[in-house]
Amino acid sequence: MTSIVLKLYSVFDCRTHMAQVVYEDPIHHLSGKISKKYRTTYNYRKLSERKYTSVRGQRTTPVTEKERTWRTQFAQIAQMTRERLEDPAFMASDQAAFIKQSKFKTLNAFVFDICKEELINGK
Repeated sequence: MTSIVLKLYSVFDCRTHMAQVVYEDPIHHLSGKISKKYRTTYNYRKLSERKYTSVRGQRTTPVTEKERTWRTQFAQIAQMTRERLEDPAFMASDQAAFIKQSKFKTLNAFVFDICKEELINGK
């Protein structure tokens, strides 16, 4: 995924430098996991403009029942959050409660916590 840019110099520079090949990426940066097949994760930091990769380690133990339970609960909470954020009946009250609190920085995280409490407490 690399494009080649050919920079030509003036006639006077041609005696010493014919051409210079510069490799430029067609996109500015990659961030996150690109494919489930590979373990490589691409990372990008805006403030320092650093780009680097990391490789996830392979799991050596099977998934426990507790982890499976949490994964299903997390999926249920995420679904409940999406539905609640799209529901106009809850939108005004959620936004008003979100403005009054200072624990969460985003409305999504605030509603996620509400849905988590509802699921755990069985409301």
